[in-house]
Amino acid sequence: MLGTMVSAASLNSIRLFYAAYFAAMGIVLPFFPVYLAGRGMDVATIGVFTGLLAIAKVLAPPLAGRALDRSSDISHFILVASLAAAMLALLMPWMETRVMLALVVLGFGCLWAVVLPLTDGLSVAISEAALVDYGRLRVWGSIGFVAASLAGGIWLAGAQQSQFPYWLAAMLLATALAARGFPANAMHQDQASLRKGRFSSSFWLLLLVSFLMQASHGAYYGFYSLYLLQLGYSGWMIGAFWVLGVTAEIVLMWKWSRPIGEAAPALMLSACLFLASVRWLGIGLTQVWWMLALLQLLHAASFAAFHVNAVTWVRRFSPPERQASAQSWYSAAGFGMGTALGIMVCGWISTQAGAAGFSRIFLVCAGVALLGVPVALRLKRV
Repeated sequence: MLGTMVSAASLNSIRLFYAAYFAAMGIVLPFFPVYLAGRGMDVATIGVFTGLLAIAKVLAPPLAGRALDRSSDISHFILVASLAAAMLALLMPWMETRVMLALVVLGFGCLWAVVLPLTDGLSVAISEAALVDYGRLRVWGSIGFVAASLAGGIWLAGAQQSQFPYWLAAMLLATALAARGFPANAMHQDQASLRKGRFSSSFWLLLLVSFLMQASHGAYYGFYSLYLLQLGYSGWMIGAFWVLGVTAEIVLMWKWSRPIGEAAPALMLSACLFLASVRWLGIGLTQVWWMLALLQLLHAASFAAFHVNAVTWVRRFSPPERQASAQSWYSAAGFGMGTALGIMVCGWISTQAGAAGFSRIFLVCAGVALLGVPVALRLKRV
């Protein structure tokens, strides 16, 4: 039945969604702090505002997922949420007080956070029906992220930083346009069920593994660029390191998405955690450019392979009538709570450690990733 609802045009709509959504992320991550600094905010205040986006990723997805478990038109929700987020982005320049701006940012963050796990659930459902590999849909997000980061570096780093909200709104309008073409009901399977099934212990164990993996990325997402600056690398070289990591992610998702998604989670996720540990350990110990470049290739394991396998098994470990909740909890546990706590703890450790702080937090993150290996090995091995 799913195959009759999925056309080439609807698959292109999902690809457009990912490209636009992660293009927005490619604008927000590097340039939201720049925009706030341009409004006269100090570092501590900027930290509070970026923290609001992290809080939104923790709170909003599970609430939306629970409400949408029985919805027969998730694509309509994605459309409305994207449009509302675009409107809030356009309101940012008009908020004269920091309290009003904080409320707008929090509202934007909640709406922005809820649409990705719902689309991931839709994409995994399509992949499970063997209509297209999940990775070949999701890879367009990586391409959009790189393109937006490079374009943003040209247009938003200087005097044009005040245009940030308008670029952001444009990307969200594109996600809304994409949602109009999504296949209907593809994620919804059992509307007749009156009683929601319980999540299995394997599901909650998988969330713990995801939390540990994303927490181990705290040093990378929060302080990798600053660490490279401290080592004496120039701006263009730092950008090249980031692009190299995303390129490795793109290649893996395009070529090996299906076998990675089919692999036993205990074996695949534990291998990814071990390789993540090797990556963080290497970054913390070396300053040589070619070794740092080789370590960036492990982004294909620490992010891409891990995410493809985890998001697939989130669906398989969950009751059919709770797919929206399942993907939302996965997003909140890993990309929300894991990333937020990882960055905050790494920031505190770095401050306490002084000059050696950046190197030390990568060593700590290596330990966190290694801690996840025995936890992952408790998942299914077949």
